[in-house]
Parts: sequence; structure tokens; C-alpha cells
Amino acid sequence: MGDIVVSLIVIVVVGVAIAAIFVISGKKKSEREKAIQQLAMKNGWQYEKVHQTHEKGFILRGEDWTLEAIASTNDTPSQAGSSEVSFANTWHTNRVNSHGGLVLIGPKVPSVNLGGLGDMLLQKALQMMIGEEADQAVGLKEVFVGRTSFRDRFSVWATDQENAEKLLTYELENELLNWKMKEIPVIKFSAGGVEIITRQDRMDTPEKVQAVVDLGRGVLGG
Repeated sequence: MGDIVVSLIVIVVVGVAIAAIFVISGKKKSEREKAIQQLAMKNGWQYEKVHQTHEKGFILRGEDWTLEAIASTNDTPSQAGSSEVSFANTWHTNRVNSHGGLVLIGPKVPSVNLGGLGDMLLQKALQMMIGEEADQAVGLKEVFVGRTSFRDRFSVWATDQENAEKLLTYELENELLNWKMKEIPVIKFSAGGVEIITRQDRMDTPEKVQAVVDLGRGVLGG
């Protein structure tokens, strides 16, 4: 009888602890959401909450840009009750574009002269950066633009170096050099506009949002 009582007490304590964790986690999530809403209100941005079965996040709209921050969950049939979470954070504007071909700015990728294998590895790296649109990157080559401190942290790929030099403005280069977030963003210039992409983390704090918006201002020229 004593063992049963002890077991019941353990179950109750564990249940209370789990409930407390959910309450605290939910409170923190709500506080972060309100902080982002306040940031949007302060700056005159439109805030739209996204709350669907498999997609949660928000959309911010500035004067000439949009920021979508979406976390998607995919239920895994093989593991009951489990799910995989993927993140898609994209800042976009069509006020700036590249009519001289695709230009990508991303984290530094070491140059390796491996012939065809090197090209395959580059395409794999670009696929990780821009996802399914990696086929658009065929024919890109690394070009060396910007200051030495910039080239130490970032790589630039383009079909035309002069076009890349034009798009990497002084303001954008400074914003990238001042980037403080853990994940290095990918910036894609195309004929349809510019996208700033991050995929490794949930955009759930005002600091993360502000960092991307500031980088977008660099794209727009300050």
C-alpha cells in the first residue's frame, strides 16, 4: 500500500511540474509575441498573426517591404505524437532588383578546387541556402567584392561581377558587417526583387526582427 501511495505522489508531482512548464512556456511565448507587436506599432508596421494547424508565426508589412516569419510542423507518422519543425523567415522587397542575373550573398564558403566535385558541393551549399530555387543558381561563380573584412565573413555569387558590385552598396555592406545574430542570412537579388532568408531559427524576439529589418534598410539604401 505504501508503494502505491508513493507512486501516486510521484505521478502527481511530475504532472504538476509538467503543467508548470507548459504554463511558463506559454507565458513567455505570449510575452515575446506582444513585444513584437509593440515593436511593429512603434514603427508603424502592419502586424498579421498566422495561426493555422501546421503553420504559426506572423507577417509584418512596412512601407515597401514584407517580412514573413513562419514555423511549420509536419507530423511524423512513424513516431506517434512527434513532429518536425521547419522555419521560413523571409524579408522581401520589389523596390530593388537585379536585371543582370541572380546575385547571392551568404555565409563564407571556403574555395576548394575540386573540379566537377567542387561544383557539385557548391550547388549543394546553395541548395541549403535557398532551398528548391537552387536550380536558378546554376552558372553562378564566386566574385570577390567589398572590403577585406566583408570577404572574410561572407561569400558573393553572381554571373557578373560588375552587377554584384552595384548591388552590394556601402549601406548593405555595413549592415552585414554589424550583423549580430547567430545565423548568417542569405540575400538573394533577382529580377523579381530582393529576399533576405534565414531558416535555422524561430524569429520570436524583437531583437531578431529588428536585425532583419535593419538589414533590409541596408538593401533599400538606408
